[in-house]
Amino acid sequence: MIHALFVILYLVHNVQASTSCPPPDGPTRSLWNILWNCVLTLLICVWHAIHPDVPPLEHKWWEFWRNLDTLIFAVSCFFLPELIVCIASRQWWNAWCKAKEFREKHKINQWSMAHSFFAETGGFYYCKGEGSSRKIDSLEFLRLYRAHDIANPVITELEIRDKGKSDALGKLILVVQLIWFALQVIVRIRNRLAITLVELDTVCMAALTLLLLFFWHNKPLRAKRPHFFESRDWICSQKKLDWPKEPYDDKQTTDDEPVSLLGRFIQAIFGAKERVEQRDKPLSLPKRWMKIIKLDNVALISLCATWVVFGGLHLTAWNFPFITKYEKIAWRVASGLLTIAPLSILFGKFCTFIFKNVCCCMPFVDCLADLIDAAVLAGALSFAGICRLVLVFLMLIGLRSLPCSVYETVDWTAYVPHN
Repeated sequence: MIHALFVILYLVHNVQASTSCPPPDGPTRSLWNILWNCVLTLLICVWHAIHPDVPPLEHKWWEFWRNLDTLIFAVSCFFLPELIVCIASRQWWNAWCKAKEFREKHKINQWSMAHSFFAETGGFYYCKGEGSSRKIDSLEFLRLYRAHDIANPVITELEIRDKGKSDALGKLILVVQLIWFALQVIVRIRNRLAITLVELDTVCMAALTLLLLFFWHNKPLRAKRPHFFESRDWICSQKKLDWPKEPYDDKQTTDDEPVSLLGRFIQAIFGAKERVEQRDKPLSLPKRWMKIIKLDNVALISLCATWVVFGGLHLTAWNFPFITKYEKIAWRVASGLLTIAPLSILFGKFCTFIFKNVCCCMPFVDCLADLIDAAVLAGALSFAGICRLVLVFLMLIGLRSLPCSVYETVDWTAYVPHN
């Protein structure tokens, strides 16, 4: 990051020192103004729009864990933004399905999208005594609630939203700022004023950020602490009460096994097991990884669609005035490959479908098919990351020589009705 900053400073110094554009009639903007607006918008896109999960309670350095988790998501949002949109869409779909199931099937109308988001992202813990707690999801909460084993089962939507570090007004201001930046670029193109590749990429990031804000609208922003549901038996023993207990089949009474940061990141993308497994019957390593890397249909559609949109927006610079023809060819190739990258995932799905039907009698067919899916997806993500690095490199070296109309500003008074 420091090296990239020095490169930008060097390019800006050379551009400002070597520019020979005649002074325009109206007001102008400098390269510093262009970069400052883009960097500020990117920081908003990368940092404020990221809604990380609730940090694990059992980790003693949970504050460092949370910051490192947010940093990894932020870096991934810059280099692989379609991956973050895939995570957000998958969490939104799971939360929507759970909220619908609670309201329609179980007749719990108080259960909202905020409840589902908070439960599915590590926000609910079940406490059975001093130092004995485990993370539960929405279905596990429902089982304990139906068994009357939770002493404090009520948590309102307002209490969940209060755990977030932002409100509706803050998100509205963020949306207005992103739309205003995109509007400036669109008006410049309409007035036939040149824009930089950095501005174009910032508009692409702003468009994906609006998708993130839509999917994570009901998810608390950077919640620090989970909500604890206390066991009725433990409360009764503390207060010396004789509270009758209804019998139920409790097969999941063990604590959660801690998951590494990489494991939680992979689980956020590809899904993880929804129930806590017993310690006396642990999953074997191949089965555990098969549960992690399995890509559901919602995540697949979201990832492919976002990839196509993100690469297609970069293809709008097809006829931009590049400094050399090699840079123009490199931009076209990288943007085109980024747009058609989802075809490799679809091809991998087709290959696994053929493999399952042809080799259906072989042992470990499903395991091998999931490994093929994971290998194809990892290759596609690596390939997309390389294309993204090429685009970033071309954006930076393109600052060394810019058209004169880049420095001209839009006359907004022309759009104000006056006599």
